[in-house]
Amino acid sequence: MRASTVKEYARSLGASAVGIAPAGPVEKRQQYLDWLARGYAGEMTYLKRYRNERLNPEELFPGARSIIVVGLNYYPAANRQRQSDVQHRVALYARGEDYHRVLRRMLKRLRTRLHREHPDLRGRICVDTAPFMDKYWAGMAGIGWQGKHTNLVSREFGSWLVIGSLVINGEMDCHDRPHLDRCGNCRRCLEACPTRAFPEPYQLDATRCISYWTIESKQDKIPADIAAGMDNEVFGCDRCISVCPFNRFSKPERTQALKRTCQSELIESGEVLRLTEEQFDLEFAGSAIRRAGLRGIKRNIDAIRHKIPPG
Repeated sequence: MRASTVKEYARSLGASAVGIAPAGPVEKRQQYLDWLARGYAGEMTYLKRYRNERLNPEELFPGARSIIVVGLNYYPAANRQRQSDVQHRVALYARGEDYHRVLRRMLKRLRTRLHREHPDLRGRICVDTAPFMDKYWAGMAGIGWQGKHTNLVSREFGSWLVIGSLVINGEMDCHDRPHLDRCGNCRRCLEACPTRAFPEPYQLDATRCISYWTIESKQDKIPADIAAGMDNEVFGCDRCISVCPFNRFSKPERTQALKRTCQSELIESGEVLRLTEEQFDLEFAGSAIRRAGLRGIKRNIDAIRHKIPPG
């Protein structure tokens, strides 16, 4: 199978970036196991399950030979990126349709197109929810590298790519080279974190992370020291990625589905507090914000309204 043709198809479907890596065991297995052992995953116990599958795509998808990784740029146009006038802030990736849905649609179409030309082809779509090392494989496919903030960094799009992968049983005529780490001595992302969520470069302690507390945690209350650093973030946090020097290469997104919607405006204005559980579920059915639930959003808003300033 020609890699150039696969990339052409992916880009025609709207991919901002695309790379291809050979399937094989994850080289950073021990680093991942050590990270889990330190308790840095917090309540995200799902990260401990299916470890063999997570660390070897051939365990996840028998017959895996190649991994096609696509990236979607979600950086908003300059006149829409400013959020200083909003009451509550939503991470930029979550202001449009749930990117999981957007990427899955794209990868399903790509798989269908490849299957038409190669009837024996099979493929497994992975977008965050599968036991799959998404950012690791994006690096192996040459799309970017995991920066010191542990997020993906691209020389073409900065820190503003959401990613998804198609693991297939087909062999490629060539693969992309793994991307080199370009962070150098820079520590801007580490120093920008108000809750000190990075015990060391390339290590995230999720239990200190604002994104973790506002999205993943099911606790009734956000700890006071975390709330003190939240500013007005109520779903996610962009601070570590927004200061990356490679963001000078950022480009406005072109994917209509990822553009800001009225659902994010409900959060930003505080109108979400007027909704019932049923209304919230209907309004946010196609949004990543639904993951936090109305209860979580109310908890987050309460945390920033009653926080004790640091110092």
